[in-house]
Amino acid sequence: MDISLYLDRIGYHGSTDPSLKTLLGLHKCHVLSVPFENLSIHCGEQITLEPPSVYDKIVRRHRGGFCFENNSLFFWLLKEMGYQVQMVSGHVKNIFTKCYGPPNDHMVLLVDLGSQRWICDVGFGDAFRTPLLLEADKEQVQDNGVFRLQQEGSKWFLQRLSKDEDTGSQEWTSLYKFTQVEQKLEDFRGMCDYHQTSPNSIFFSKSFCSLHVPEGKVTYMGWRLIITIFTGTSIQKNTIQLAEEEIPNVLRERFGIMLTSQLIPKDDAIVPPPAIY
Repeated sequence: MDISLYLDRIGYHGSTDPSLKTLLGLHKCHVLSVPFENLSIHCGEQITLEPPSVYDKIVRRHRGGFCFENNSLFFWLLKEMGYQVQMVSGHVKNIFTKCYGPPNDHMVLLVDLGSQRWICDVGFGDAFRTPLLLEADKEQVQDNGVFRLQQEGSKWFLQRLSKDEDTGSQEWTSLYKFTQVEQKLEDFRGMCDYHQTSPNSIFFSKSFCSLHVPEGKVTYMGWRLIITIFTGTSIQKNTIQLAEEEIPNVLRERFGIMLTSQLIPKDDAIVPPPAIY
């Protein structure tokens, strides 16, 4: 890995000492620079988790990736920079089906710094921008929302404070759950294939690309462009319908992505999983 090229890709120009300050800066730069996207699936390309291939795709070809790609590459970077980091398994709560995904449905990173453990995730569209301290029930305020972690036995739940659009009341919404049991990259290969082929997966059912911007988030999905603005716990969304011929320009101008294969847009309903986790 050429660390300097990676840091240029994410626009990070600070210290490279393996400190908390560096970790916070790396994480925020990453989510503001590398899209969370699944376009390869809808361009007829096979997604591989081989580290050199992921590095080439994201760093050299200026693409993004889904959780296994973005987080495994960030894991490699942190290891190279001297951090104590491990991969763990997560289950995402699908915003459409309201069901949790299977084991190893999501990759989460845990970083140890002194006596503290931090959760990192640069491969999730609605996640935090800087690492969260792994501490139960602590409200952690960021510029894109308020987050907390809740613990039930060995399981941890990432939650976000949001406002109910109908009642105006605030409530905690679970985004995903995870454990602290260490996993290896090989443990996620089966779910990487699943997400590319299963109608139970949002990655197979919908073509999308999402990127954090200072004031919110920009998302392409199917034939739509969604502009999200964060104001405290309030979320404002503006949806723009796209003609198919407009999509390549949107991807280039909004996300810096120039595809080399034809994208087939998709926005199918997600089939609820047969098992509840």
